[in-house]
Amino acid sequence: MIVKQIELSDFRNIENEKIEFSEGINVIYGENAQGKTNILEAIYLFARGKSFRAFKDKELVRFGSNTAYAKLSYVKKEGEGLLGVEINKNTPKRFYRNKVRVNKTSEIIGEFRAVLFCPSHLGIIKDSASVRRRFLDVAISQLRPIYIKMLAKYNSVLENRNAILKMEEEQRDNLMLDVYSEEMAYLCADIASIRNEYIKKLDYWVKIFFEEMTKGKEAPKITYEVNVGENDFEQRESLKNRYLSLLKDNIDREIKYGVTLFGIHKDDLKIELNGKDSRFYSSQGQQRSLSLAMKMAEGEISREYSGEYPVFLFDDVLSELDDSRKRYILSNIKSRQVIITGCDKGVFESTEKCNFIKIENGKRINADILENEIIGEE
Repeated sequence: MIVKQIELSDFRNIENEKIEFSEGINVIYGENAQGKTNILEAIYLFARGKSFRAFKDKELVRFGSNTAYAKLSYVKKEGEGLLGVEINKNTPKRFYRNKVRVNKTSEIIGEFRAVLFCPSHLGIIKDSASVRRRFLDVAISQLRPIYIKMLAKYNSVLENRNAILKMEEEQRDNLMLDVYSEEMAYLCADIASIRNEYIKKLDYWVKIFFEEMTKGKEAPKITYEVNVGENDFEQRESLKNRYLSLLKDNIDREIKYGVTLFGIHKDDLKIELNGKDSRFYSSQGQQRSLSLAMKMAEGEISREYSGEYPVFLFDDVLSELDDSRKRYILSNIKSRQVIITGCDKGVFESTEKCNFIKIENGKRINADILENEIIGEE
């Protein structure tokens, strides 16, 4: 999968720009706060359906404007594609596929696939379980759009069940509570099974990448931690019954706290290194290597699923890594399209065939990228 071009109008600090990309490594460089990350944010918007850093869509609209536009031209094995989005401060954003408006954001998820790696991802190992669940959910959603619908349904059931748990006894509808528990148990079994399948693949690829980074000196292991303990995830009915029993057996506790205490919203990835929990027994360098390996693995799983690599978006992560990890990234991304942001152009000047794009105050400074900015060629 290759991004050919992104067009932006009134997006963040970018008034009106059209930026073209080459098939290999693209380096967006410039000083801080010039708009480099805004370009990655716009590209990733079409992979995830929402920004990776804005809390509200209206934050994406340039100051003084009411509407922002973005248009992404890309190529995948099925042919060329075109996605667009209109973001208004006062109305929900609207996506377009090949100039035809789609009814729901979820309909464009999976059309264009990208792996994002930004500084916040370096903390995925030591951060809360919700961060690791979000990593899983975002990665799986691009591969299996139905997963988005399952999560949405689960969150709706969870919200309704919690509302009943918070009610006073005389108001509580115990029949509806049972209905929601049954529905939640089914969804837990389905979602947990899909997550577990993904984590098995993740564990396989992380082992490979980590072995390359450490020359086989350290051994990682990633497993899925669920509320119901060890399970055969292939036996959906049995797994559903385990979840249902957990919900019913703990109903008094949940009523006491007014919240659902069990379910896939409490699950986690257990990430070990050399047999020990990496959250507590790994150095910062080891944790960063694990985070990097997980992101590289995400790309490999996407390739296995679709038959082609996704686009890799690296937002200023090289400045956060030591020299050995920088070298590892730069030596392992040559066969993929990569769009990297950074302040220091010199980091990449020994890398062959880089397309350099300078951004200043939301504007592209150099327009002759195809002839003058590809280095490493005779």
